[in-house]
Amino acid sequence: MPLKLALLLSLIAGIAEPAGASTETAHEPPQILTMKPLVVPIVSSDRLDGALRVTFALTAPNEAALARLTQKLPELRAISVGEAIEFSRLHVSTQMPVDAARLRHALTTALHDSDVASVLITEVSATA
Repeated sequence: MPLKLALLLSLIAGIAEPAGASTETAHEPPQILTMKPLVVPIVSSDRLDGALRVTFALTAPNEAALARLTQKLPELRAISVGEAIEFSRLHVSTQMPVDAARLRHALTTALHDSDVASVLITEVSATA
């Protein structure tokens, strides 16, 4: 069954590919840069309510982009921490689930680098 699914997906990908697009990059495995987990405070009404914990990874379109992202890791981490703090301040409560889709969009926007293809959130929690 998995083989049939893989064949079906490869056929769909071949059909969906725009005319004149390069087929070399279509078969490259995803390049993933795992980031260290972030832990930022949840502040509500001028008091510390808890902590937002986020584990995520960045994907790059190719190996060269992954190498550039790896070199910029400290800068990417600083941007991510700042965005997580702002997201926590505006959108996180220990009484409600974290909106992971909104957080992913916020991180993707903050890390708007041509080498970052997407942000993948693997774990998120808000605890008191």
